[in-house]
Amino acid sequence: MKPKVLFTDGEGPIVFKDLAADVTEKVVPGLFPVLSFYDDYLAEIGTEGYQAGDTLALVVPHFLAHGVKDKDIANEAKDAKLCFGVEEYVSELKKDEWNIRIISTAYSQMWELVGEHLGIPIQDIACTKLDLKALKESFGSKDFYARVLAAEKNILASTPLANEAMREVDQGKSVVEVLGKNPKFTPLRESLDHFYWDELKNLGYQTLEAVTVIGGKRKIDAAQNFARELGLSLSDIPYVGDSITDDAIHKRLKDEGGLPIAINGNAYALRNARVAVATEDMRNVRPILDAWQAGGFEAVKSRIDESNQSFMVGGKEGSPIHEEPSHYYHIVKWDNPANQRELRQVHGEFRRRVRGAATAKLG
Repeated sequence: MKPKVLFTDGEGPIVFKDLAADVTEKVVPGLFPVLSFYDDYLAEIGTEGYQAGDTLALVVPHFLAHGVKDKDIANEAKDAKLCFGVEEYVSELKKDEWNIRIISTAYSQMWELVGEHLGIPIQDIACTKLDLKALKESFGSKDFYARVLAAEKNILASTPLANEAMREVDQGKSVVEVLGKNPKFTPLRESLDHFYWDELKNLGYQTLEAVTVIGGKRKIDAAQNFARELGLSLSDIPYVGDSITDDAIHKRLKDEGGLPIAINGNAYALRNARVAVATEDMRNVRPILDAWQAGGFEAVKSRIDESNQSFMVGGKEGSPIHEEPSHYYHIVKWDNPANQRELRQVHGEFRRRVRGAATAKLG
């Protein structure tokens, strides 16, 4: 038997709120999607020191230039909504003596609120610490603000070009192929590179040192720390994630024999998961966790086979093959084109649906 432990991402599997995106949209409408796309590119090419999710560091100079305060981040966090079924999902796990650890890219202001609501202490949550007050003391000059505002103007002027690049990726091209190799998009990439890695550096601002974001390989570090505290190895750990910030930990757990689970995942989250769960109700993750705890990956595969069989109806020629499921379980075989195509389609649909299924507004 495996230990009763769950490590999970936060935004997506637990709470519906993209805190950094929502704050950014209020102060610089249209900026965050461009930076998120750029983040995908930087992570995919393996930029030194850069991890998926460091978008949350890229946006901080803009917060400073627009006078965003820590209390503004905390107030925005009050708009967070728990995903459907999460309160029962978490409370039942706790009642059954599971150890829960959250490893989230999101800012700590949100997890101070959500953690308290769910009864998960902040020491059991690894997340991104943001202290705008301290940063403003060092980077509060008019020149700094003017440079940031000028860069924003240039980036926003390139939004149509960025949108075109995003559409090409949506149609199946890789972000590296589009933003890194297509000359049409070189001016966009070079302008972003210049501002975040040259101009800010010349102002004394080190983008990745100012804010350490818990994403990418830093999630692996957090998982290792939590596992060490619990006396466990990574091969014992199930982890639930949904985006590019979870790709590195999914791969590491897969390699170690753990259980990376993609829930309503995008392609980055799915490609290195072992199991995929598409659902609007987060309680549907529990059967997979119970199977893992009882008998490891073989038990998980059996549980998924049983679940898929339960949706079969009829059996006669011409009868319906499946009833419409409320959730889908898959063993991920990303190298199999048919499996990948189905996962992309199913999880893309559920990922869109989840926006309407978020409930239990906090604060």
